[in-house]
Amino acid sequence: MANTANIISPESRKRRAKRLTLSIENKNAQKEKDKLRKMRIQYNESPDTYAARKEKAKLNRKRKRDDESPDTFTAKKEKDKLRMKRIRNNESPLSSAIRKIKDKTSKEIIRNNESPLSSAIRKIKDKTSKKRIRNNESPLSSAIRKIKDKTSKERIRNNESPLSSAIRKIKDKTSKKRKRQSCQQDAVNIHDDKEMERSVERAIKEAKRILHRTQNHQAPRSHRAIVCIICDCFIIGIETIHKLKIDQIAKHRERLSVKKYEEYYGQALKAEVVKQYQVNVEGLKELLLSPRSRRYQDGFATCACCYNGMSSNKATETSPPKFAIANGFVIGSLPQVLEWTDKEGNRRIRKIEDDDLTDILKAMLSPVRPYGYIFAYTGGSQKSIQGNFQFFELDHNRLGAVIAHLNQSGISEHIYVVLCGRMTIEQKQIVRLRAKIDTQLFIDILTWFVKESGHPGYSNTLIPEECPQPIFVEDKKTNNNTDKSVNIDTETNIESGTYHFSSAQDPTEKNSVFDSTEKFTIAMLKRSAPHLLVYGGSFANTKEMNVEDVLPFAFPFGIGGPKMKRRLKVSPQKCIEHYMRLSLVQFMDSSSILLLNHLLNRLLSFNTGVMTCRANINGVSIGETLSTLTIDELEQIKDNKTDHLNRKTKEFLKAITTTSSASGHTDAAAKFARRNALAMLDYFGLNSLFLTTTPCDECSFRVKLLCNPQQWVSSYIMPDFLILKIVQKKLIILSITA
Repeated sequence: MANTANIISPESRKRRAKRLTLSIENKNAQKEKDKLRKMRIQYNESPDTYAARKEKAKLNRKRKRDDESPDTFTAKKEKDKLRMKRIRNNESPLSSAIRKIKDKTSKEIIRNNESPLSSAIRKIKDKTSKKRIRNNESPLSSAIRKIKDKTSKERIRNNESPLSSAIRKIKDKTSKKRKRQSCQQDAVNIHDDKEMERSVERAIKEAKRILHRTQNHQAPRSHRAIVCIICDCFIIGIETIHKLKIDQIAKHRERLSVKKYEEYYGQALKAEVVKQYQVNVEGLKELLLSPRSRRYQDGFATCACCYNGMSSNKATETSPPKFAIANGFVIGSLPQVLEWTDKEGNRRIRKIEDDDLTDILKAMLSPVRPYGYIFAYTGGSQKSIQGNFQFFELDHNRLGAVIAHLNQSGISEHIYVVLCGRMTIEQKQIVRLRAKIDTQLFIDILTWFVKESGHPGYSNTLIPEECPQPIFVEDKKTNNNTDKSVNIDTETNIESGTYHFSSAQDPTEKNSVFDSTEKFTIAMLKRSAPHLLVYGGSFANTKEMNVEDVLPFAFPFGIGGPKMKRRLKVSPQKCIEHYMRLSLVQFMDSSSILLLNHLLNRLLSFNTGVMTCRANINGVSIGETLSTLTIDELEQIKDNKTDHLNRKTKEFLKAITTTSSASGHTDAAAKFARRNALAMLDYFGLNSLFLTTTPCDECSFRVKLLCNPQQWVSSYIMPDFLILKIVQKKLIILSITA
């Protein structure tokens, strides 16, 4: 719609042209004439017409103010101020009195009709305006204003009646009291605000201090993770860093020595393991300590738990601190250089790089596999390569039949890998390289595990002559299965995989990790913890396995597992939690973390188990029934069969119900958390603060710091132009030397 506000009528155009030709005297006469005409029109108009005219004039003024620039607005304000001052200076005393009465009446009408919100806004504006004027006025203007205010108040008080004086005094008293209360509240708020600011400043300083305690004071740009010398765990967050001197550690030689460890377990440690837990400091040799711990001027870094366990009054004890390396946590890492003796008696050496150990190679080298493995990769144009690892329940009997059939067909020497889906040419090549098995590397690592590591899981393993290579099966290259490369950096990036565990061994809310409610009941009555990791499920009977056999690269020497006997007992749950704090790199691997989390969920599910039953069983109270039952009668329950049980046991099992909490990743846990959140929202109202957590980027400084606990990591990021200059200088030097 067109704007009709600025359209000028022909009559207005004629009047404007006529004014331009008039003299100053005629112009003034015309203005007076127009003024009288407007007054006559306004005097004769109806209330509705008056209101419409006022509203129209108000909108016109508002539109003009919105359209004008800040400079124009300031100039106009100054012009209006001068005009009003000139008018007031020229007006007579009678006109001044009439104007003041009109202004007062108009303000009273407006204030009586305004809402409480409008009144509060007006008072704040008036207060702000007066404060601004007083801050900008000169000392002389301030003095004159104060004298005028004083004179005005004296004149008003001299002329007021006794009743008005009494009312004024009451109002003044109330106003002063309200002001004092307001000042006190403001003082409290200011104090609270200042206290909050000081608290925030203290928190920021403390956070910076904790954040920079990994710093090297001699080289401020270098940082190194803080590791406990006794338990080899990271000291992170706001944990206190304690210090142990060499003589303090040496007092506990009998508790931490390799000799006492070997005497307790009755077997000698491998030289490679002892080497990995040696600190090259005089007085600390032959002790099981962490070489990744930092040494300060006043001693080695120690966590609070180990510091309490290493007090001087415990030096005569035989058992080490609870989470000390010497208390059955000698785990070790896979050496970067493998050494073994071949069939001819020659000493062989093989260097292992981190990129050589792929997920497929680790799965093939595991002596025990509780699951079947599927390694799938997806990609596409402008997409990163993402892995998908599925652990499914495996029927080894059927698998053996399939292998026998393949042997008869003459194709058992090969492993087939099918590539499907849309991927770029570069992505397919990367997947081929990741799925390709280095035959010699496979045999060398397996030989080291069998002959040198002492891992009990490889005690009966035969070393094959060769390792089969996968044969890739894929469709011919077409537009339907091949994408064009658009962003080579993104498309060749390999993201971390997604892991899916078999649901056959997942804890349930009804039976926890057991096959039936009856078995769960017996386990809770006997207080016997479930197996950490089992083989079987729907296809086969369950059989317990060692975690060290399933994760040989996390436990390369087959020792240090959660079920291992220790001088000071540690529960499997605490062991798994301890593994997640170790500075060993293999426990930062996604497969190790997720498998250990799976074991932890099984333990937590059992620990939260609850039994409920009816108060009476056939008229007999539950207490009397339990008093007549024995563990031997309950242990007769096998695989949900109750025919051979006596009458009391059958009735008891029918009356009892078991339940446990769901694992954190399940739908039941999500449903429970959602119900709690909705209940709290209904009770407390909508939340004013919502926090989310974001994992650290893999290239972040903090991740690099924790992944390299034995090295100094620089927090300085070199600019691209400096990197380019260094590369150019190196190329020039190489060309000159050539």
